[in-house]
Amino acid sequence: FPFAESFGQNYPEEFDGSLDCISLALTCTFNRYGTLLAVGCNDGRIVIWDFLTRGIAKIISAHVHPVCSLSWSRSGHKLLSASTDNNVCIWDILTGDCEYKFRFPSPVLKVQFHPRDNNKFLVCPMKYAAVLVEIGGSHKLVPLDQDGDLNIIATFDRRGEFLFTGNGKGKVLVFKADTMDIVATFKIIVGASSVTAIKSIEFARRGDAFLINSSDRIIRIYNAKDVISCGKNGEPEAVQKLQDLVNK
Repeated sequence: FPFAESFGQNYPEEFDGSLDCISLALTCTFNRYGTLLAVGCNDGRIVIWDFLTRGIAKIISAHVHPVCSLSWSRSGHKLLSASTDNNVCIWDILTGDCEYKFRFPSPVLKVQFHPRDNNKFLVCPMKYAAVLVEIGGSHKLVPLDQDGDLNIIATFDRRGEFLFTGNGKGKVLVFKADTMDIVATFKIIVGASSVTAIKSIEFARRGDAFLINSSDRIIRIYNAKDVISCGKNGEPEAVQKLQDLVNK
């Protein structure tokens, strides 16, 4: 993340354009080359945009409920989708066919392909432990913290070696992805003692930086190596904090 310097202004300098998505867009994600944009819609459809021509390349009738999360495979040939209908599907981009469908006990908040292995993916069901799924094989529940908080968000690091999870009480846990052993933990504390719920964790495409978005409307940027080196119950310092001052 090139956040070493503060931005000169708090809004985009120019309007680049808009994409008419037919129905209400809820989530979107680029493939790793930035050539295709997958958009999940309120009516359950997935619209694939060719971002070079700004035209629609494919429409997939994916779910019967709103699409809430999408993830591209590393190759860009597969797309993982999740919906509030409790289903997670893997789609072939060229044919538009559903290759696999998995059903979960509750609506799914987030899905993510393993960054280096297209046969594994991560699922974050609502009010449930995160699940690491191996296609055609087993699945593992990502262990919960001792406080048992079920408001879990989870993500792979850039190479898929570690899993980072955050809960509604501000606790971050780091696991080895293959063994599920805890290697580091820390807590985000606001002020003297109050905690803030973690809403999302995102890793940079390059380097070791990652950000944590929390309910106190502050984005905290950390270095993954620093967090892991601090170990369990560590106190890593945020490299930078970004705060939206709107409505403050």
